Amino acid sequence: MSATQKRQAVCDKYSIIIGRNIYNQDLRDYCYKPYKDGKYYSDCSSSICYAYKEAGEGFGILNTAGIFTSYKLTTVDINITEGIPDISKLRPGDMLEFAGSDASRPLKIGHVEMYCGNGIICGHGSGNPSYKDLVAYCKSRYNSWATGGWRKGIVCVRRYIQDDAAVQPEPEKQSGWKQETDGYKFYLGNTGEPVCNSWYLDTDGKWYWFNAAGIMVKNVWYQYKGDWYYLGPDGAMCKSQLVENSGKIYAVDNNGKMVTGEVLLTTLSDGALQYTGLAA
Repeated sequence: MSATQKRQAVCDKYSIIIGRNIYNQDLRDYCYKPYKDGKYYSDCSSSICYAYKEAGEGFGILNTAGIFTSYKLTTVDINITEGIPDISKLRPGDMLEFAGSDASRPLKIGHVEMYCGNGIICGHGSGNPSYKDLVAYCKSRYNSWATGGWRKGIVCVRRYIQDDAAVQPEPEKQSGWKQETDGYKFYLGNTGEPVCNSWYLDTDGKWYWFNAAGIMVKNVWYQYKGDWYYLGPDGAMCKSQLVENSGKIYAVDNNGKMVTGEVLLTTLSDGALQYTGLAA
């Protein structure tokens, strides 16, 4: 197999766990085999390591620091400008290591995502594994600060599958937003397949949810991990605002979660109400 085929095999294996696995560090070895409760579990590093193993390209089941220190992987010589790596130097399967909150770790590394091609990354945060726009996600991490006073942006890129002597251009696949008969879909350029049953962070910095058929949902409440989120008329998750639905007014916080209890409202110059936060 060529390097391109090996990398695609890894990305295909990761696609299996998108929207399925549950974040749990203690049960991280149940990534592709079900736990006794019939569910699948993993964390950011194990999800990537097991995808490689399932594709026949395993290098060990490591944590984020282990991915950085392993002699089996190499560090990609790549420019990182304000948290954004040079995408032209990336290959599918490359591991993007981000700073976390623990200063004792090498380079303060605390999280890892995997590049899937065509500006898309996949990874496992505290929820379920999902696809994200690389630039939007890297900007978000770069603009987040650890309590110790450092940015939580990307610190390095690690690679396991090296280039062939001559890298052949990959065939172009369907990519990006497409309006179809049933609604909008977002196609991942690395596979040519639509995002299904998963959140997707787009270049506009907004989160969208796609159902099992790959259709972007809109004008609806969606329950995720016990919390309710409202997907607005453009499909984007509503944040820090009031939402009108079925003749009722609701408030959602800056993470998009429905707020219950007392809230603070401000009257604007035109008389409209604006949500400003929870009441003290």
